[in-house]
Amino acid sequence: MDSGKTLKYLVNHLYNPLLFYIPKNIIPKDELLKFNGISTDNFFNTPVLISKKNLIHHGISINDYRVILEKASILNYNLLKLIDVRRNLNVEQFNTLIENYILHLRFYLFMTKWMNEHFTKYCKTNQSLKSYFQLQYDFFNQHKLAIQTKFNLNIVVDLTSSQILTYLKNDTPTPLNNIINTDKNRDIKKETTKKKTVLITDQEARNFLLKTVFGLKY
Repeated sequence: MDSGKTLKYLVNHLYNPLLFYIPKNIIPKDELLKFNGISTDNFFNTPVLISKKNLIHHGISINDYRVILEKASILNYNLLKLIDVRRNLNVEQFNTLIENYILHLRFYLFMTKWMNEHFTKYCKTNQSLKSYFQLQYDFFNQHKLAIQTKFNLNIVVDLTSSQILTYLKNDTPTPLNNIINTDKNRDIKKETTKKKTVLITDQEARNFLLKTVFGLKY
């Protein structure tokens, strides 16, 4: 079994479908200069839906956003898939797979929480979508709790921004340590560190969203 293909398959379920929201007034002017010549009216201050087919939709009917309600079952399928592949992988292979998957999950937890908070604060014209952004974050958080329970793990919340961003930019990342904590008798090892953890900054969150929607590189 190709664990790399399995990881790609699982991560794709984290990404699609997904609601995005980027308030324009929180983006510094020097960053906005990068959008010269690019029409941004349909992206900034506008809810954007990334469909299950990886297509970008904006200005669509409220009914079309209901696809986000499928996220709970999609994430539950990821859980079942992880349970299934654990039977077919050796300990080292599965530990690497779930370690990398949790890193992606941690990032989407941060992003969906960030977008939910900013949508609630800045978007006053599409309040009917507020519940969808909240549900989106709730689904990811519930998935994290299910992963913790099923595999007896405690997912570390405060990962460094450099760890996450470096990993997501690298096609073949090396396995990261200190991603999850486990009991002493678990097979996945816990590594301690004395370095102070720094959360992802708002600028890094914006950059990720801008890169995702506009394809801009930072």
